[in-house]
Amino acid sequence: MKRIPLLLLAMLAAVPAMAQLRPAPPPTQTRPVSLPPPSKPASDATGQAADNARLRERLERPALGDRPAAKPTAKPAAKPSPTAAVPVYDHDGRRLNGMRPAGPGRVMDTRTGRYHDTVPSGDGVRIVR
Repeated sequence: MKRIPLLLLAMLAAVPAMAQLRPAPPPTQTRPVSLPPPSKPASDATGQAADNARLRERLERPALGDRPAAKPTAKPAAKPSPTAAVPVYDHDGRRLNGMRPAGPGRVMDTRTGRYHDTVPSGDGVRIVR
């Protein structure tokens, strides 16, 4: 048997190892590259002129259009609520202070916390016994 020199054996083993160390090919080498179309330059005269014309038209036109400005309206007079403060009289016709309306036909005495039934009487209400 002939002996293969050790150097030749090392060289044969190095060839597959060198193939693995080689860098991978760039992806464009294996597939085609499609680039987007080039954009229009910023100094396009026709586009710039159109933009200027639109801006000039917008500035010359009034912002609110042809309609006149709205006029303020007066608030309608508030209707008195059924619980508005009205004078309260006792059953003898004396005015009572410290009464607060508690609903239609009812008042509350704020000093005692009691509720009383009322009926309309003249310019106010009268407590019913």
